[in-house]
Amino acid sequence: MASRLTLLAALTATAALTLAGCAADSGTENTTASGDGAFPVTIESALGSATIEAEPQRVVTIGWGSQDAALALGVVPVGMQDMSDNTSDGSGILPWDVEPLGGAEPTLIDYSTADVPFEAIAELEPDLILAVNSGLTQEDFDKLSGVAPTVAYPGKPWLTSWEDQVTIVGQALGKTDEAQALVQRTNDLIAQAKADHPEFAGKTVAFGSGTVADSFNEYLASDSRVQLLEQLGFTIAPSVPTEGEQFAVQVSLENLPSIDSDVLVAWYLSDEVKSQLESTPLFAQIPAVQRGGYVAFTDPDMVYATSAVTVLSLPWMFDTYLPLLSSAAKGEATTT
Repeated sequence: MASRLTLLAALTATAALTLAGCAADSGTENTTASGDGAFPVTIESALGSATIEAEPQRVVTIGWGSQDAALALGVVPVGMQDMSDNTSDGSGILPWDVEPLGGAEPTLIDYSTADVPFEAIAELEPDLILAVNSGLTQEDFDKLSGVAPTVAYPGKPWLTSWEDQVTIVGQALGKTDEAQALVQRTNDLIAQAKADHPEFAGKTVAFGSGTVADSFNEYLASDSRVQLLEQLGFTIAPSVPTEGEQFAVQVSLENLPSIDSDVLVAWYLSDEVKSQLESTPLFAQIPAVQRGGYVAFTDPDMVYATSAVTVLSLPWMFDTYLPLLSSAAKGEATTT
């Protein structure tokens, strides 16, 4: 299988293609071609519509994934999410975004669901704000829409699939055909990974996280972390929750053994939290832990890559992720 750098180069190279053909119809108007013919375009979201009159020149991205989709399509934002807390080097730039940025230095925006920096965003004078996988509230959306057309998520906060991220951003940037090509390339990458790992078939899987020492989080079946594992050939365990107020539900320590799957993937806020949770008596009774099917991450880059699945994070992480999943599927995983 090709190396992650080769795959990443192949994905980002799509941005240079000028393709002909029909465009996708996904809640938009007048998106029949790339370039000038794609505008004006109106994109609907769960919070309202955004009409983009002409090809954007000053794009701001907030939340997860929007910047990856834009960069993969050859558009460098003037401002994008500051990822300092999610990068091993604290640079604020995700490692798979470095090459597509090509040396550009966008303004890094300190955005969170609880704190939207409206003034900082407005100072960048954007003509498009992309927040396709974010936690914007209706009030946030309305306020940002007064600054520039704002494209929010199509369904629930933080639950936009990587496919929808690329498709929506492609429509907003007038690059529908290029976006379709990116989706196809990424699906081909996943299909190849699935074919290379038949041991995933028939194995049930769950995904969790630990941010504090006295409880555990389990992600919904609809979360991108879990969805990727299903695309790779795993079966979502029946015990995985399907509904919740957000994208995960809390599991108390006494209920840890109820996470019943062949494979459990989990990330932790720190090595200390990981150690504390793993040392609780009931953690050892989790079926996947007993079976040698437990995979854990504390490295910020891998935590984010597996949590915020995008067309750029996928090829970057697969060289590390797939061998770990393979060992877990075979019951040969070791914890460190």
